[in-house]
Amino acid sequence: MGAGKRTRASRIGRWLAAAVALLLLVVIGAGVYARDAWQQLMANQAIQQFDWQGMHLSLEGIRADGFSLVSSDPARPFAVNGSGFVLGWDWQTLSLASVRVEQLDVDIPEWPEPAAGGSGAEPSLLPEQSPTWLPDTISVSSLRVDLPDDTEIRGNLYVELAPDPEQWRMETTELWVNGSLPDSEPGGWRIDGIEGRIGLAGTAGVASARLEVLAGSILTMNGVASPDGGETVRLEQVEVRPGGSTLEAGYSLSNRSLEKARLVGPLTLDVGMLQQANLKPQSWNFEGELDADLNRVDIRGAAKGAAGLALDVEARWPFSATPRVTVSAELEGSNASRILAETLEQWPAGIEISDGSLSANASVRLPDTGQSLEGKIIASGMSGIVDRMAWTGLNGTLELSMEDALVVRTSELQLAQLNPGVPLGPVSITGSYRAPLQALTKGAISLVRGRAGFLGGEARGKPGEWSLADLPLTVPVWLNDIQVDRLMTVYPAEGLAGSGTLQGEVPLVISREGVRVAGGNIRAVAPGGTLKLPADRLQALARNNETMDLVVRALQNFNYSVLNSTIDYDQEGTLNLGLRLEGSNPQVRDGHPIVVNINLQEDIPALLTSLQLSGRVNEAVTEKVRKLMEKREAGNGEN
Repeated sequence: MGAGKRTRASRIGRWLAAAVALLLLVVIGAGVYARDAWQQLMANQAIQQFDWQGMHLSLEGIRADGFSLVSSDPARPFAVNGSGFVLGWDWQTLSLASVRVEQLDVDIPEWPEPAAGGSGAEPSLLPEQSPTWLPDTISVSSLRVDLPDDTEIRGNLYVELAPDPEQWRMETTELWVNGSLPDSEPGGWRIDGIEGRIGLAGTAGVASARLEVLAGSILTMNGVASPDGGETVRLEQVEVRPGGSTLEAGYSLSNRSLEKARLVGPLTLDVGMLQQANLKPQSWNFEGELDADLNRVDIRGAAKGAAGLALDVEARWPFSATPRVTVSAELEGSNASRILAETLEQWPAGIEISDGSLSANASVRLPDTGQSLEGKIIASGMSGIVDRMAWTGLNGTLELSMEDALVVRTSELQLAQLNPGVPLGPVSITGSYRAPLQALTKGAISLVRGRAGFLGGEARGKPGEWSLADLPLTVPVWLNDIQVDRLMTVYPAEGLAGSGTLQGEVPLVISREGVRVAGGNIRAVAPGGTLKLPADRLQALARNNETMDLVVRALQNFNYSVLNSTIDYDQEGTLNLGLRLEGSNPQVRDGHPIVVNINLQEDIPALLTSLQLSGRVNEAVTEKVRKLMEKREAGNGEN
């Protein structure tokens, strides 16, 4: 990096020194009375040819239609052509007052070679002391400089001279530099294909410069890659527009070195393609403020991706330390899920956001290898759909960190309701998830506290830790205070009624094939309750069977003291209940005790679909399910 800075600084210094020296050659050559000084300077600068065309002498000064000169030094070759030359003098002081050149073309085909001996030192192109006969000012209306490596300079230049060369000053209202820079690796980051067209206006002395970057200035790069070969971050087709910024620089013409430089002001950045493991490849735009020097680059502003995600960005890139980027975003309403799905590589499919807001902030460190992240995601009043379930009132904070592993924590994530057809809520979860970066879906879940309101009671997950890398895994869920009357009201059949309270345990077995329940159990809490099942729903069971006829008549108004049931649920969605009831019906067998053992089976996906189509979830879910069924039926019809 240091060598690159010195090389570019040396080129800038060489051009500034050469420009002043060449202008002096023209001025001195025009002074007929300075023949001795002119001949000496010609010899010192190895000028082999100097020609004038159409020279005119008058009381106001010297005019020439054109002039040209060529260097004979192979180590420092250059050629100069000019037109519209005017040298004016002051009769009172008998001195040169000014020099004006309408058009000045300078061709430097090769950069000057270092002095022999290996020290790299070069003789100064500026005199130690200005000759007394030098003019006060030199102005070039149109300057054209062709430098090595296809570098061009176009614009105007005004030079103020003084007896002390250290006080010489140059000024321009418009000077454009077009060219390319060699590929570089600041801080290990690879930047290639660097080209630019930069316009400058301002002043420069022999030791410092202050220049404004003109509108229309642009710097392009084919690619920017992180130190790990672009595995962490890669940018393609980068365009930087710093128009309106201010450049301040300090340099040494004797050492050909750039000692300090600072660029401050507005910045527009367009990236044709940003590639990062967690983001979908797309173009990005940035508008903000730039503050950069030879040791670091700082930017602050707003970035926006092609998918519509808007970010507030603050980035610090010290060339000798670890870059850090801080971003924050605010998303609201129905566009949030679309924007996130089109931006994030691993956004869960089927999640739709309809209301509420989501805010996120993250701080990312980009060391030479890998990356680290600290961030928060805050949900406020969010609602929407996930697959075929409606969810409302999501509030809480997720804390994320990523270095050698991804860690997600929540102290209390709350959801007012989750409704797949049978509403659950409020839901509250406290826990964490930790996964290796190489296998984000095979991490460990730690549940500290998890509960959900369910049918007037609650379902609680047993605290524990489970590894998704060791499937299948079993998560015990406790059921408490489940109200039978609420259970009856959610079933899509008329005439069902009941009372009582249930409790039990349902072990959820999670595998790659899905979720099932094996060996679950629920039971009634004393003193029991009542069940009222409509006769027309049970008549088919009683046909030609006296025992089942007794059961059907008893269950039309059954007072139970014991209710136990086993629960099994398979991956295909079939629920099996092994129900045992003990109680009586006052209208059956004079209220004598009856024991009922019955096996019930229910297709839960079909039941939920029926509930979803009935409008018990919300209109959006009903419409979604209807479209899915129409699509499925259309597919079956084609087959």
